[in-house]
Amino acid sequence: MHNSKKLILAALAVILLAGATPAFAQLAGTWEGIGRGEAYPPCHPPIHPWQNWIGEIPNSQDVFFGEWWDSDCNHGTFKGEIAPFSTPEEVYAEGEWTWYDPTGHSQQPIVGGKFKMTFYILEGRCEGTWTS
Repeated sequence: MHNSKKLILAALAVILLAGATPAFAQLAGTWEGIGRGEAYPPCHPPIHPWQNWIGEIPNSQDVFFGEWWDSDCNHGTFKGEIAPFSTPEEVYAEGEWTWYDPTGHSQQPIVGGKFKMTFYILEGRCEGTWTS
């Protein structure tokens, strides 16, 4: 049960995110948090995407992007679009996260999977999930 079955097990790993909202309860700014779960890339020990992360929403409020890293020195990036059906109280972002293979097989990031994030603006927090 090492390959695709483990990917399926990790596919619904939940990110527990302690979001830090910008001042004055606005969407634009820096958000950061922590998460849990494992992904199982081929030919590499498990990685822990989103274990620690920091992201940015620019003043245009149309994208959410940033980087993640884990305690084993794995790291990657993420980028997603802000959903048009968002409300002033809850904003949704969906996108892809990537991973940089430390073995050096490629200088390009490897797509790890998808993510979804909900920003609760008035509460100053966010929650999300990722799949691999």
